[in-house]
Amino acid sequence: MKALILAAGFGTRLGKLTENKPKALVEVGGKPILDHTIRKLLNAGISEILINTHYLSDQVEDFLKKQPYRESVTTVFEPSLLGTAASVKANWDFFQRNDFLLMHGDNYFEAELKSLIIAHLYRTSGTLMTMATFDTTSPELCGTVVTDDDGVVVDFYEKTTDTPSLRANAAIYAVSAKSENFFLSLSPPENDISINVIPKLLGKIQAHFLPGVFIDIGTPTGLAMAEISHFRVSRGE
Repeated sequence: MKALILAAGFGTRLGKLTENKPKALVEVGGKPILDHTIRKLLNAGISEILINTHYLSDQVEDFLKKQPYRESVTTVFEPSLLGTAASVKANWDFFQRNDFLLMHGDNYFEAELKSLIIAHLYRTSGTLMTMATFDTTSPELCGTVVTDDDGVVVDFYEKTTDTPSLRANAAIYAVSAKSENFFLSLSPPENDISINVIPKLLGKIQAHFLPGVFIDIGTPTGLAMAEISHFRVSRGE
């Protein structure tokens, strides 16, 4: 199975920290968040990883060239930011009509991804994606989902406190090759996964809960929380 890491953003919410560094190379526990993400994928048995780049892409390239897993990673430069869904559409040929993992590259998390892949293999019939989920106390900062008795997503609330659920979208997906027609038929303005994909696929997305913390490191507060979490894990707490 292959994977696409979405890592092309500017990271403007991090202020001065990303004035001369891409968000993908912001460190948690002394290692870039991109390194954490890649190692999670490799540990799950992912064979090939594609990373989209844009802002300060040369720094990402230089970092990857020095890593022991460099042969498993390829980058694709976006001259202008496409948007999350449009990046999937633009790189569809990379997946070679196989199921794949798709994830944002700015989240720190403790869980391993193997169980997500297994859950995707045994997902409810008729579903096209399997969404990793986690519990949140801040629904205004993420998307939350409501599922039926089979764990299929039937409703989705994007960054609002007006939600009946605290089960959140982790922005990690296992995607079926059978979703090809859907993704390739997206119009140019339909370029965002949360806005243009998930609402259209309600009833066709399996949810899979992953334990442990999930933290968006795209803000100073989130980055500090990730550092604390990593410190506790490293101490075995």
